[in-house]
Amino acid sequence: MSQKKLVCHGAMCKCQFGDVPDTLVVQSQQKNYINDNAGSQKLIATDKELGMPFQAKTFGQCKLQPMGSSFKPCMPSITAWDGFFEKTQLQANQGYPLLEDSKATCAISGSPCVEITFHGQTASPSSQNVENADKELISQVFPMFNVKEINIPSPYDGITVAVDDDELDDEEEEDKSCLAGEPPVAPSAIIGTCYYYKWRFENFMGRHNNCRHDPPDYYYGTMRKIEGGYGIVDAINEWWTSSLEKEMGNEKLIKYEREHGTFSAMPSKSYGYKYCVRFTNVLMPTLSPEGKRWLKKAKKLLQEYMEIGVVNKRFEAFHNTDFNGRYNLPDDAAVFYTNLELRNDEFRDFAFATHPDAYLDAGMTSIPISDKIKVSMTPDFREWGSGATWEQAMIVFEEQIRDWYTQAKEGVEEAQRVIEEAVAEAEKYLELYRDTIDIWNRVNRELDKYRHMPWLE
Repeated sequence: MSQKKLVCHGAMCKCQFGDVPDTLVVQSQQKNYINDNAGSQKLIATDKELGMPFQAKTFGQCKLQPMGSSFKPCMPSITAWDGFFEKTQLQANQGYPLLEDSKATCAISGSPCVEITFHGQTASPSSQNVENADKELISQVFPMFNVKEINIPSPYDGITVAVDDDELDDEEEEDKSCLAGEPPVAPSAIIGTCYYYKWRFENFMGRHNNCRHDPPDYYYGTMRKIEGGYGIVDAINEWWTSSLEKEMGNEKLIKYEREHGTFSAMPSKSYGYKYCVRFTNVLMPTLSPEGKRWLKKAKKLLQEYMEIGVVNKRFEAFHNTDFNGRYNLPDDAAVFYTNLELRNDEFRDFAFATHPDAYLDAGMTSIPISDKIKVSMTPDFREWGSGATWEQAMIVFEEQIRDWYTQAKEGVEEAQRVIEEAVAEAEKYLELYRDTIDIWNRVNRELDKYRHMPWLE
């Protein structure tokens, strides 16, 4: 009887209805590792990896969702796993380890359609391997090695059976020691400005100054550890692209001295702050008067809706109903929004869900098509690899089509002209997104040639 391997962080998955693979990201626990001597990378995957536990958060195009001559972008929503190892339960998250033949059910298909193509483990010797080795032979092959001094922990040491509630892992201890209060209301004077995102970031750091919690990267980017603590910041490394350097100017980054090192933010890895600056400094001057009025209002609504979620804990998307369904909103709003800043991926999901509401409520369907194209092309190309970016784009596009249809119905003498203009604009708009996703899929197919190479493991 063949043995089945356990699955860990970095495993490769594919959906039978998608066209590109994605990498499994373990987020349900931070304590139990396997096949990882340093205990820093290979977290054990369990049946608690639900929602969108994947790196790119998409399997390409979803064959279950046709859209014209193509398909809608995949937005996986894992609701359950089948075939997990039921004889062992991790104390860290009360989950059962996944096996290499486990399958996940997506809310779109309603059946197990996501399978694991590579479990994520790589060869690594255990202490038992060393104990059983021929000492004399090893000493001849590796004369500089003292085999007796090798002390490698077993890759299976990370598996523990759930017993009682007395033991708290490091993360639980951290939560207990953190004295941060609830996010306060942002000053009304900064609503609608790019400083809002930086203020939210700095407020989080101030409230969490006695713990290791990092703020959501959506605000002001991921936290970068400054090696040696010298605080030297290279603008090129921080902003990553010359266009960002030009947009941001001489941005002064604050150093944060924390118990585990010196850190500064990387705004180039943000979304809220980066694109607010880009939309304001680069996009705004190119828009029509109608487009400029729309952008000013949209920036304000984005932040007002974020306040409703972060502070009031009651944001419910009007257009993105899939987001509401993923977190059972509004029924579980209080639970979902409590400590949301500490759950980075879910925070991003929430932030993206505010985009269609803000864009459409600000009147995006009424601005000229030339402005719509400029807006849609503003995000970095790599952002279009994110399922969340595609989700918001498609929601806005669908609403645009409904708006065109309404205009055509209300017209009498000009109905035919409105319809013809709507069709022409729709073709331009759709072609833009079709070209983008075709390029993205082609690049991913090329990258497949290099995935799973030994030096990437």
